[in-house]
Amino acid sequence: MQYLGYVLVVIHLFLLLWSAGGMVEMTSFKVPWTPYTNLDFPTWLLPIHWGSVSITSVGFLVGYFTKWSGTPEFMLSAYTMLFTICVIETFGFMTSSTRYIAMTSELVTYTVILILLFKSKYFIEYFS
Repeated sequence: MQYLGYVLVVIHLFLLLWSAGGMVEMTSFKVPWTPYTNLDFPTWLLPIHWGSVSITSVGFLVGYFTKWSGTPEFMLSAYTMLFTICVIETFGFMTSSTRYIAMTSELVTYTVILILLFKSKYFIEYFS
C-alpha cells in the first residue's frame, strides 16, 4: 500500500506542474509549448481554476510529506472545491462532446482517492 502513496505523490506532483504551466499560460502572451488551457473558459475563471489545482496539489504534498493528520479532511475540502469548479465549467462553458464523461471521471477519481485516504489502514495509520 505504501506504493499507492507514491502514486498519489506522483499524481499531485503532475497536478502541481500542470497548474504552474496553466498559470504561466494565463499570465503570458506566448508560451514555449502548445497551450493546454481550455479556450472555452472565460479569463476570470482561470485564476480560480489554476489556483484551486495548485492549492489541492500543494496541500496534498505538504500533508503527505509532513504526515499531517488533517490531510484527509483537507483533501475532502480541496476535492469538493475542484469538483464544484468542474461542474461550473462543464455546464457553463465547455463545448466538448466528452465533457460529461470527463466530469464523471474526475468525480470517480476524487472519490476513490478519498475512500483510500479515509478507509485504508495504511493511510489511516500514516496520517495518525
